[in-house]
Amino acid sequence: MKTEMIAIEKIDPPKDIIRDQIDPESVRELAESIREQGLLQPILLRSNGNRYEVVAGHRRLLAHRLIGLTEIKAFVRTLTDEETLVLRATENLQREDLSPIEEAKVYGRLRQKMGLSIEEIARKMGKNRITVKKHLKLLELPEYIQDYVDRGTLSMQVGLKLNEIKDEELQRYYVGCAVEHGITAKVADMWVDDYEASKRGNYYESSRGRGEEEIKIEPAPIFVTCFVCHGPAEVGDITSVQICRACYNEVLLSRSKKKSMKGGIENGN
Repeated sequence: MKTEMIAIEKIDPPKDIIRDQIDPESVRELAESIREQGLLQPILLRSNGNRYEVVAGHRRLLAHRLIGLTEIKAFVRTLTDEETLVLRATENLQREDLSPIEEAKVYGRLRQKMGLSIEEIARKMGKNRITVKKHLKLLELPEYIQDYVDRGTLSMQVGLKLNEIKDEELQRYYVGCAVEHGITAKVADMWVDDYEASKRGNYYESSRGRGEEEIKIEPAPIFVTCFVCHGPAEVGDITSVQICRACYNEVLLSRSKKKSMKGGIENGN
């Protein structure tokens, strides 16, 4: 496939964008790189009458515009909407900075617009079906949990687990604690188990024959992950300490060495 020089004024942005926002700083850095070294990888366009639509390389197009270039090197292909969607999805999945929610949206668009099953999506994208299924479940999360996962302040495993708490007020309470303290999936399992145990005991039989009535569920004790032993600890037992990254790593390294020495002595005995 040969490249062509296409006038930037004739190029339209992609109609179906996975990422809601593009980091302007990354575009600026790319623009400086293109200014110094030129465009290393042509963009991919599809013809649309006398105009063109970006299939892959939107950031490269924005970088060209930023430094005032009027033309860009491109591959031009005649593509259907379905072919464009698959190619755009493939390019997005190859990005290193793709968040779990953005990856989920890629699979969601393939399912919604092409009617693909989980198995078909996995095959077209070269992914494990379990990976595709788990990411699609992220799209079922409340929007505020999706936002935390998208920003990286809550892991997808913890977000999915805490979504099993169906009491909205309690769910927000637990999610807030998870974001504030940082927890592992193991601790999230404990929280959900506590919630389920509380829920099983939240009914009583009325002596007036009104049947079962729900009573308020009090939040169970909150556990967070200890950074030293990595075990669960109640929030009330956690002490906050201001510590730099170097000292933090030294503490963990020292602890690891002590465990190794202890194991060697025990084996020697």
